[in-house]
Amino acid sequence: MSASAEAVAQASVRPGKSTAVIIDLPEGTLEASVALLAQQAGIAVAWLSPLPKAMVSRLRARLTPLAALRRLLVGTKLTVTQVGPRTYRIESRGNLRPRTQPVPRTPRAAPPIAVPEELQQQEIVVTARKIIEPVSGVPGGIAVLQGARLPGGRLGFASTDVALGLEGLSLTNLGPGRNRQFIRGVADSPFNGPSQSTVAVVLDEARITFDAPDPDLRLVDMERIELLKGPQGPLYGSGALGGVYHMVTRKPDLAAHQFHTSVSTEIVQSGGVGAGIEGIVNLPLADDRLAIRGVGYASREAGWIDRVGQKRNANRAETTGGRLAVRWQPDPVWRLDVAGTLQNVNTRDSRYVVQEDVVRRPAGITEPSDNDFSALSGSLAGRIGDARLLVSSSYVDHAVDYVQDATDAAPAFGRVGPLRFSDTRRYSVRNHEARLSSATPGAWLIGASYMRAVSDETGTIESISRDANSAQVQSRLRRVVEIAGFGNATLNVAPRVQATVGARVSHTGDEDETAEEAGATVSRIGKTTLSPSLAVSWRPPGRGLVYLRYARAVRPGGLAPNATTQATRFDADELGSAELGYRGYLHGDTLRFDVGAFHTSWSGIQSDYLLPSGLVSTRNAGSAAVLGAEISVDWDASARLRISAGASYVDARLTRSDDGVEVDDRRLPITPDLSARLVAAWRINVGHWSGSLGGQANYVGHAHLTFDPAADRTMGGYALLSANAQMSRDQWTVTGRIDNLLDTTADTFAFGNPFLKERQFTPLRPRTVTLSVSRSW
Repeated sequence: MSASAEAVAQASVRPGKSTAVIIDLPEGTLEASVALLAQQAGIAVAWLSPLPKAMVSRLRARLTPLAALRRLLVGTKLTVTQVGPRTYRIESRGNLRPRTQPVPRTPRAAPPIAVPEELQQQEIVVTARKIIEPVSGVPGGIAVLQGARLPGGRLGFASTDVALGLEGLSLTNLGPGRNRQFIRGVADSPFNGPSQSTVAVVLDEARITFDAPDPDLRLVDMERIELLKGPQGPLYGSGALGGVYHMVTRKPDLAAHQFHTSVSTEIVQSGGVGAGIEGIVNLPLADDRLAIRGVGYASREAGWIDRVGQKRNANRAETTGGRLAVRWQPDPVWRLDVAGTLQNVNTRDSRYVVQEDVVRRPAGITEPSDNDFSALSGSLAGRIGDARLLVSSSYVDHAVDYVQDATDAAPAFGRVGPLRFSDTRRYSVRNHEARLSSATPGAWLIGASYMRAVSDETGTIESISRDANSAQVQSRLRRVVEIAGFGNATLNVAPRVQATVGARVSHTGDEDETAEEAGATVSRIGKTTLSPSLAVSWRPPGRGLVYLRYARAVRPGGLAPNATTQATRFDADELGSAELGYRGYLHGDTLRFDVGAFHTSWSGIQSDYLLPSGLVSTRNAGSAAVLGAEISVDWDASARLRISAGASYVDARLTRSDDGVEVDDRRLPITPDLSARLVAAWRINVGHWSGSLGGQANYVGHAHLTFDPAADRTMGGYALLSANAQMSRDQWTVTGRIDNLLDTTADTFAFGNPFLKERQFTPLRPRTVTLSVSRSW
């Protein structure tokens, strides 16, 4: 059998026997890794008998093809021999020819390799569905942003930037570490209250949020970002009503020493100057068995909001963070990964204004925020017979503190004069999960999980005067425990037709200790739920996939804050979604596209809302329907030009209010009705330098702040342009970019302070120029 890259490889250089090339193989099966290596190195590989169904780790290094093949075969009973200038043969060590026997120059006796259809190109491999699978075979909505294509040369690249590169993701814009994520219009509220998030934020195998805002982790040294769209209750349980935001980090390389550092500086028009540095190091400690990988970064992002008569560029932010990962692989079957992540974000002031098209607001009480995140995780993966086992554990500690000017709400608290509100929140999430899956990716999976989330919130007010005194006005200590069993299976029901069935049974217990101490009549809530899914997929002739999927998810109820002896309760909400899509390839696989349409029914929506005092509570707001469509296209127009484009339309409306009355126009919050993007990159060569010139255009449509008429405001409806250039020579790379090229001041988020009576706007960051220089060893 043979795998050849001649038909698909686009490199003009054909490596010979001693030529080292850059090899970048994702984690996957041995057969898939060999097939991708053949494409990347421009070689042919043959073997006479099926390769073992072993998983191999990610390989990224500059190696000769022979050395790379030997690396893949470590721990197996196989060896590789070069039989021609660009041909290699894999065989059992017991079948080696005697040294005196001449070696043929070509493997003419070897039949061709049956390369899996989905691996004919350098396929993107994803793991968001808790199995290793090619993205082309996922029977549901998914979008992937590869780490190699994350925009370089800018400070603080995070989830708000990902939303401009993937269809379906929307966020609020309170500032770093305080935003909420929404997928496909499943948006309940713009306010950070006690309701559980509708998006599960996952870092590798660790779920890192429950009811906390997005921690806004900087995307440094990431393998890829996966956005799993639609309810994912069968795999992730409660809190995955809208989907999953999955960050996949680069793992330690067991063989290659790697070093990388980058320094950046930025200038904001009519704003400040920022700078940042990041470093990456990979150190093998025992060849092919043990390695560590460290990431560190620090930045000071320039501010651009002036406090009139008080401070210029008041909203600057400082971010420091890092990640340390250890991988131990005693043999090709078993692997242990342990990782720790830290990030601290300090913002000196908030970013909203009270006049449209300006970047200033009146002097007043400063509104800083502090977001401290830490996580520790571990996973053990291996084989038990013909099944793959993965056991993972993680612990997350997340602190969010912020201050707001509550002067306008002073009468509601029985105060006069300037008033400061301080909010202190502590979140923790503990996850344990074990699952077995088939050696054939996607055939079946079963698992069990335990999650414990604790949220502790305290809100205080303090008068700004000589006789300043403080009073606690909000307190909540919530504990949630979820125990679940889940599984799915894929069946061949007809030629080229598969059906995937999944389900999760979970029991959730919710306890409010603060309400219990106050003598509340209701302080504990328990609920058992079933979340099913069914997907049918058909592979037409050629490369493509048509899929129809239906899934449900449930978010258990809880107790609203500010409860006294008569604790208020909000009930569970349920969501069901159906989607139809097609993922295909045209023109020799140079054109890849993904198109889909979806309809979602959502009942008993849990929504955080503003009390008259400006504090936040939770209620069931009613029922809603979401109808939408998405399309994305990636086109390798030529050897130099690559174009990516996408668009989405979402019509999300509240159909029945909490009192059951029909409503005509009550749009769900945050999600724009229409959004679109266009990205182009042109490869260039200048002397000994090579690189690219690129540009990106985004349109963000109109959106509403909330479906509560008393607080509703419109926002969005703007275009955004950026340009970038990157040049590399040897180990050096220089990148320059301009963001918000037209210096647009449109309103991205019509909110900033719940106590303020005036209307609020959050303008786009003004035109920003960034320059970075990096070096790799």
